Amino acid sequence: LKGVQCAEDAVMAYKAGLSGCVLSNHGGRQLDTCRSGIEVLPEVMEALREAGATQEDFAVFVDGGIRRGADIFKAVALGAAGVGVGRPVLYSLASYGDKGIVRMVHMLQDELMMVMRLSGTPDVASITEGHVITKNLSDHIVPLPADNLVNGTYMPLMPAARL
Repeated sequence: LKGVQCAEDAVMAYKAGLSGCVLSNHGGRQLDTCRSGIEVLPEVMEALREAGATQEDFAVFVDGGIRRGADIFKAVALGAAGVGVGRPVLYSLASYGDKGIVRMVHMLQDELMMVMRLSGTPDVASITEGHVITKNLSDHIVPLPADNLVNGTYMPLMPAARL
């Protein structure tokens, strides 16, 4: 089942007898304000554990929010059986053709291996939830660039209380 965006839907899929689900916001094209799959993953895995599901019974895949090897590490640590890599594939293919895809895969492998070494995890099986911090996973505050032309040319509007 692809397109799961909340823990309740994943639990319903498990109880309906499905073998797994894919957490996805469909590349943000249809659901542009929704969280990516990797952001939804912690709450989905917690709800599935509470419902009695194991990783062997019900596989959860993440499709969205994966840009580097460290993202793959985080997804695996949080319980994902696998990840989908969309935009990096498109960018690599569009820019460099099939050689770009091969290079991108090697880069993701190298990055994942480096994160695993730095985390003291010799193999994928040794990656655990204790290797990641999830408390600020949904904080995506990106500063906007300042518009110096507008800020330097026009007088800012002041609230009436400050006049």
